[in-house]
Amino acid sequence: MFKTMLWLALLSGALAISAALFVTSRAVFNSLDQIRNTGLSAVFRRWLERGVLRPLLTWVGRRLLPFITWNQRHRLNKLLVRSALSDFDYAQIFASQVLLSLLALLGYWCVASVGAPLRLATRADLLLSVLFSVSAASLCWWLPILWLRQRYRQRINAIERSLPFFLDMVGLGLGSGQNLQASLQLACDHVSDGALKAEWLQTLGDIRTGITRSEALRQLSVRIESIPLRQLISAMIQGESLGQGMAHIIEVYGAQQRARRLMNAEKLALQAPVKMLFPLALFIFPCTFLVLGFPVVVQLLGLQP
Repeated sequence: MFKTMLWLALLSGALAISAALFVTSRAVFNSLDQIRNTGLSAVFRRWLERGVLRPLLTWVGRRLLPFITWNQRHRLNKLLVRSALSDFDYAQIFASQVLLSLLALLGYWCVASVGAPLRLATRADLLLSVLFSVSAASLCWWLPILWLRQRYRQRINAIERSLPFFLDMVGLGLGSGQNLQASLQLACDHVSDGALKAEWLQTLGDIRTGITRSEALRQLSVRIESIPLRQLISAMIQGESLGQGMAHIIEVYGAQQRARRLMNAEKLALQAPVKMLFPLALFIFPCTFLVLGFPVVVQLLGLQP
């Protein structure tokens, strides 16, 4: 019975792989003209967004909704908001976790059964196989979460790099006599596309819909957990409540951010020699000692012809 189920699982996996290869090859052949014009990466990304992956995740996510706890929904929604992936929802991310884990389990057991038949495996081999399969499934389970966190960290780094120039543009608008909202729009018009521009445009859109400026700034602070940005927002909210001039606040904070970036660059420069010790000791020094010591060893042992 177990052997029959195993062969059925292998057959279903082979059929699924064949169907995936057929769909992929058909999509690639239909997109040859687009590949010549825009490149393979753009076409592949567009196919992933509009092809079978998104409907599959949506369908599986709907079936798995009863198994998603409220804590998981809150955590996944929070990660999606911070990662600026508004076109995804928590059900699709959870479905990707489940599918990746099942694929890891199925792939591992297929490879293990082909390499060593289960009827010939000992109890210790089965225990190790179970441990390895569970480890592989756990790793694949956390892959979407790690991807979302990595994307969020990249957004944070991009925001902190673009913040000093953005503040300079806002200070320029305030110095020319514009109000804060017009200065922010001016800075968004002249800053290159990126995470910082997208977040401030969303904040300006919230203000235009009727949300108060302080509440829109607080929502921005919740979406982006960046210490420099949160300090700036707190200073702007406090300055607005106390009636202080925004131009002076922006100017002082922009100077602080430039000094902070300089100190971070100096910190990274001082850390570079320490980080180079391990590759030097592991790769460079042994080769150097080998090149210098080989002639000495040859002379001492009298190996010269």
